[in-house]
Amino acid sequence: MPKPLKKGLNIHVEFIRRPAEYAMRSTDVYTDFYGLGYITSGDREIITPEGIYFIHAGDVGLTDIGYYHRTIPTSSKPYERYGVKFTPKIIRHFVQTVGEDKFKELMSHKGYHLNPQAQKKVRRILEDMLYEYEHYDGTSELILEGMLNHLLVTVFKERILHTSIEQKINVKDDAIMDVLSYLDLHYAENPTIEELSGIACLSRAQFMKRFKQAVGSSYKTYLNCYKTHQAQSLLTETDYSIGRIADELGFCNANYFCNVFKAISGQNPLEFRREGRRK
Repeated sequence: MPKPLKKGLNIHVEFIRRPAEYAMRSTDVYTDFYGLGYITSGDREIITPEGIYFIHAGDVGLTDIGYYHRTIPTSSKPYERYGVKFTPKIIRHFVQTVGEDKFKELMSHKGYHLNPQAQKKVRRILEDMLYEYEHYDGTSELILEGMLNHLLVTVFKERILHTSIEQKINVKDDAIMDVLSYLDLHYAENPTIEELSGIACLSRAQFMKRFKQAVGSSYKTYLNCYKTHQAQSLLTETDYSIGRIADELGFCNANYFCNVFKAISGQNPLEFRREGRRK
């Protein structure tokens, strides 16, 4: 379980740096506070009871009260993020201003992207919040409340909702969760069903049945959706050729990669790259 806020405080601010392979060991839930994380380095997969979401550097992740989640790495980049935990009390003015429905809608999505200007603005706010928190005195909570409202208003106005390919999963199936963790590191190797059923200690038939029950799709569909997510990041954040991306993700050739990408995302890779860079 995550650490509670310090006694008497309504906010916690931190900056964490972890190695690329860092993964949360178990599912966490924020019992009486919200969470906001701003990723400055790395690529993460958020696993929740409702689905799987992907966030990258320049993205804001939100965690609602009572929401179970777990994050794991999806790339070899070091993981760095600013994190803010806060109680309903300290954001009451923000909620009153935007309205309960708009606030609930904001918190219902686990990740938002920000344009470069908004990223700089959010980072400056968080740097100031961290400094104030680390030099806490009798006026700090009032100052931090104002900064937090500024931060939330910025995210509310500047957010770009990801065009996401979400996979619904049952996080209570530990055997399948072990398989998904393995796939996070070995997806480009295209593990066979025999390999994965061995990891899960299940027969081939049992594995296929439980995988579909837990994830809501076949292994092949899940793997292609996962690779498409990875491709979206590579298309917008690198100048890699389509052939190189196909090779890095373990597709047999560029044509097959393009066909899979378009079937899942509705666009071919070059169209997605052009649109992503315009945003």
